[in-house]
Amino acid sequence: MTLPRDIEMLDHAFVLAEHGRGRTCPNPFVGCVIADADGTMVGEGWTQPAGGSHAEVVALAMAGDRARGGTAWVTLEPCNHHGRTPPCSQALLDAGIARLVYALSDPNPVAIGGGTMLAEAGVEVVPDAAVDRARQQHEIFLHGIATGRPFVILKTATSLDGRIADHTGTSQWITGPATRARGHELRREVDAVLVGSATALADDPSLTVRLPGWDGPQPRRVVLDRRGRTEGADLKLFTDGLAPTTVLDSPDPGAALATLWELGVHSVLVEGGAGVAGAFVAAGLVDRYVLHLGNVLLGEGLGALSTRVALPDAPRLRLVSAELSGDDVVLTAYPRTPWAMFTGLIEEVGVVRVLDTREGGGTITLEAPLVVEDASIGDSIAVNGVCLTVTEVHDAPAGFTAEMMGETLVRSALADLVEGDQVNLERAMKADARLGGHMVQGHVDGVGTVRLIQPHEEWTTVTYDLPAQLAPYVVEKGSITIDGTSLTVTEAGEDHFSVGLIPHTMAVTVHGRRKVGDRVNLEVDVIAKYVERQLAAHLSAHEARSTSRV
Repeated sequence: MTLPRDIEMLDHAFVLAEHGRGRTCPNPFVGCVIADADGTMVGEGWTQPAGGSHAEVVALAMAGDRARGGTAWVTLEPCNHHGRTPPCSQALLDAGIARLVYALSDPNPVAIGGGTMLAEAGVEVVPDAAVDRARQQHEIFLHGIATGRPFVILKTATSLDGRIADHTGTSQWITGPATRARGHELRREVDAVLVGSATALADDPSLTVRLPGWDGPQPRRVVLDRRGRTEGADLKLFTDGLAPTTVLDSPDPGAALATLWELGVHSVLVEGGAGVAGAFVAAGLVDRYVLHLGNVLLGEGLGALSTRVALPDAPRLRLVSAELSGDDVVLTAYPRTPWAMFTGLIEEVGVVRVLDTREGGGTITLEAPLVVEDASIGDSIAVNGVCLTVTEVHDAPAGFTAEMMGETLVRSALADLVEGDQVNLERAMKADARLGGHMVQGHVDGVGTVRLIQPHEEWTTVTYDLPAQLAPYVVEKGSITIDGTSLTVTEAGEDHFSVGLIPHTMAVTVHGRRKVGDRVNLEVDVIAKYVERQLAAHLSAHEARSTSRV
């Protein structure tokens, strides 16, 4: 159970983690706080550069013997493998930690299991206590695990009317010094800074981090130069020796990112020019947009993107912040993800025809003639309760292919599938459709196991093992989604729950084929999770007000 103090201590851990931003790749930058058995904070730390100590180890070293019987708060599940350093889960256990609260489960298939290992050793474990904030802070790390390609940030610096240079090509400076400093903060965050050959030749940039006191690594400089225009050029990128420079001759942004990933680059800041920026946007390869708007109007000049797009096809962004920066404005936005909601009413049982899983993700091809009747690339279909995006539609046999992120394979039972298995399928609900079941998101919260199957004359009772972190959300007569099927809980215990399945459900879904020991995907009521989060925040604020009156 997440307590108000847990949120407070995780907030501090998130702040600590920021000390490692831009310094720890390929590891995530993590923060950790430790309190003794009486609740007094005795240790804190953040992840050191790759090969150095992880946050938990740093905090434990500060806490010493006072950690025994205490609580640890960590922004990411402690690792459970021996890489360059020993597993943090074992370090916490050896130190005598009695309670662990972590913000987000680690999706890395190499490192997962730290929370489970500690729980099995008798430690009280509270997982996924601040998922949204952790996902935001660890977005680069999570993206790499899920996609196997670098996270791309596109930064533009334009006039208020969208020009990156005036009619003569002059661009220095459209924005003020405060905003340009923010550009250096972005460079500090990434492994590489990328420009096109035209920008390299016109501006002769250094593309380095020039912030007061910065002693961390400099990003790799990358030039996209498919015509060899920069070969032999006297540019700082090739002469200053401040950071490595890589020239790529591929005109394809996707191929360039694949090459950089092989070089160990997990994040890229695209700084221009218009041709390169337009190519990344057109390819759908921008993961975060940072738009710097200077307080100037230029009229005729060079636009930020050199691509043409019709308004109905133009990408719409999700704006998350608009901030004043001196006399400028800084906008941060993300690509909009397709809206998808399901009812938990299974439309069809499909058959797995091809399954290709690998580290970092995979693809699944299903025979499913009904759900692809009106399907298009980009549509959402729930497969055993997991929302997947259609990447190909097939005619013979009728079906579709979808990509599976590495995190999906780790957090769900889809990894258990083999070719020939049957799966529950449901298309995303249309906005004007009648809601016939429950509100289902297609986001798996955990994996349960079939414990007992009890046939009766008119129904079948099935009992499932219940993961401890989901127990607070499962109540008698409440709803739960099992492999995409919305069902009503008939009995709920601390470590299990039961549902009643009518013969129709057993016949037209995969539930009639399940046996004891099979793993199933679980999604609990999202409203209960929102209520818990809001209640925790309310109690924390109330506690703070009460303390201030003392």
